Amino acid sequence: MPVPTHRPLVVRGPLAQPDGPTAADGTVLLEEGRVRYAGPATDAPKAPDHALELEVEGTIVPGLIDAHVHLTCDGGPDLLAEVDGRGPAELTAKALANAWRSLARGVVAVRDLGAPCGEAVAVANAVRSGRLRGPEVAAAGRALTAPGGHIPYLGRVEQGVDAMARAATEELAAGAVGIKLIATGGVLTRGVPIGNVAYDEDELAAASRVAREAGAWVAAHVIGLEGTKRAVRAGATTIEHATFVDDEAVDLIRDRGVVTVGTLSALHAIVRHGRAGGVPEESVLKAESVLDVHTDSLRRVADAGLPLATGTDAGTPFNPHGGVATEARLLVQEIGVPPAAAFRAATVDAARCLLRDDLGRLVPGGPGHLVVVDGDPRDDVTALERVRAVVWGGLPIDVGLANLLPLS
Repeated sequence: MPVPTHRPLVVRGPLAQPDGPTAADGTVLLEEGRVRYAGPATDAPKAPDHALELEVEGTIVPGLIDAHVHLTCDGGPDLLAEVDGRGPAELTAKALANAWRSLARGVVAVRDLGAPCGEAVAVANAVRSGRLRGPEVAAAGRALTAPGGHIPYLGRVEQGVDAMARAATEELAAGAVGIKLIATGGVLTRGVPIGNVAYDEDELAAASRVAREAGAWVAAHVIGLEGTKRAVRAGATTIEHATFVDDEAVDLIRDRGVVTVGTLSALHAIVRHGRAGGVPEESVLKAESVLDVHTDSLRRVADAGLPLATGTDAGTPFNPHGGVATEARLLVQEIGVPPAAAFRAATVDAARCLLRDDLGRLVPGGPGHLVVVDGDPRDDVTALERVRAVVWGGLPIDVGLANLLPLS
């Protein structure tokens, strides 16, 4: 994260966190883009004389995190049409705009899990260097998918142990900080069975080994049950969608410390709006066929006490960027997790997907990202949908402007 030079910022009001200090009368002091103090006002250090001081109406919470997005896609009815025939410049511009839309809704970090030509890596670099303001972006570069597999237009087609290791090495060398593996078929690719197993375990392990040795995360797209188990055994750090999970899979997830990213928003949007909105009928039928079992699988994960992280799959049909609050609400409404657990899913558990322990909480030395919401999400998760203010890197963000401005 860049270290901008600007006035220290003091934010006063109720403070709620899933981890870390909370207070009915809280104070957060941000200096040089980072948290100096977060906790009860009675223990707060004296603010510098030139600090900007804000008294807020609402609750101060850590910035939200979306662990599964596609920044180059806008949420139109046909995912292929989002990128087909568009060059890197146009796709990068789309990615920048969608990154801003996320930030304006309180999402201070996103994990991009597949773009055609490294556009999300370019956005990540621009934000990290300080050239542009936007959420932190942890990008996988191009997804690795098998011949005849799911979403080849958001990735690269690879097959074989050596090819998988080489592809992972190349994506990391190009600036990716994680690897996306398409381990099964999917909803939105025509002619591909939804649970089709794409790779054998050795192929998945080859790419995962490269990532692990580089300190990078591995996100595995998994719909079918066998593909889920293979991906977990092979070294995935997160499983995306997790549509089919049985007791054996739960045990594997627990034993390997894997985080589940449910992407409820994606399926629900297709089922609710897809047929009327022009989503191909094959994709709508696929989504309808797995909606109930997907819900049951995520309940199984939650009931086992395992972490669920908010990942929206933003950019898929009728699934706009910035929808972490909607995903958290669906965790409560559809899966039955308590509001406090959904709040955790949107912050510290989502941060685990990025291998970050300094995001999703306000602690000294951590990034100065916070959101002010109307209500307390520990009791009412819909509070996250009512964003009143966003601060990123110690800088207040004008959430009404859908543009990107230089930090300087």
